[in-house]
Amino acid sequence: MNLINFERLLKEKNYTLIDVRTPKEFAEESIPGAINVPLLLDDERVDVGTAYKQISPEKAKELGIRAIAKRLPDMFKEIQALSSNGRLVFYCARGGMRSGSVAALFSVLGYNCWKLEGGYKAYRSFVLENIPKVNEGVKYIILHGKTGIGKTRVLQKLDALGYSVLDLEKMADHKGSFFGALCESRPQSQKRFESLVFHFLQENKPEYVLAESESKRIGNVYVPESIFESLSGGRHLALETTIEERVKIIMDDYSEASDEDMKNCIEKVGRYADKKDFNEYLNLFNEGKLPELAKILMLKYYDPLYQKSIDKYDYDAEINYENLDEAVEKIEKYLNSQNIFPKL
Repeated sequence: MNLINFERLLKEKNYTLIDVRTPKEFAEESIPGAINVPLLLDDERVDVGTAYKQISPEKAKELGIRAIAKRLPDMFKEIQALSSNGRLVFYCARGGMRSGSVAALFSVLGYNCWKLEGGYKAYRSFVLENIPKVNEGVKYIILHGKTGIGKTRVLQKLDALGYSVLDLEKMADHKGSFFGALCESRPQSQKRFESLVFHFLQENKPEYVLAESESKRIGNVYVPESIFESLSGGRHLALETTIEERVKIIMDDYSEASDEDMKNCIEKVGRYADKKDFNEYLNLFNEGKLPELAKILMLKYYDPLYQKSIDKYDYDAEINYENLDEAVEKIEKYLNSQNIFPKL
């Protein structure tokens, strides 16, 4: 078994990164592309930790060995299957006993193994230190527009065409408003967000990136300072469409949201809206008039709220469109006219 740090690992090919921490640890924070093969399950790690604190380290080791012994046959099958992809690279929280024991075992069994030096903690430090470095020299083309204008949808279409798109809201698991957490499948994570941003820039090494205008905070996560400065200093495109198209986009974006979650979001808006307006929003919701509600929320609440941020930029181009395909076509035309080809 050999040690390898993450900087060196980035230069390697044909390896599988295996996270031996618990499923809960893996879900909360992990290295993109890693596969979870836990040495201990969530409840087993709790039992071991409790025994360590309340009884003795020896008792904790005994419980840990028993739990691991039961899991070893299944772990062996999983890891054996992964070994066909090349070298096995194991990591845990700090590069200690968990990853070390698994890496040592499979090395003895004849597998080509590395242990990630410092584990996830060292990886995390590396990401924070290197986000500004991988962002150096990247030129940003920023899409601006009011709520419901379809900026994310446009970016998705451009991404499908092969353009270099940094979808910060997707990475943040949030759409950036009181309604931003609706229809998201997992809770937000600052660590996961920063990892995804780093790996996108490090792996693609783009000259140009398309992104959408964001505030410093997206839901409960913060945009890294170097990225936020690049967003402000890029080329800026103003998107505009009809209120009817905006309503259509909003209705589609939140079509799977539950009534309870939707009402909770409206109540959050109510903390900042005029009482008369809030009662109007709530009545429209209770009457099931969701398109009417979407329209009035945008015109009376969100548009005035975001106008100041829209007005602070000088725009390189204005993109007016009736549908999203037309928006994409006009953005491509603008990029071509400027000899900008932000494709991966």
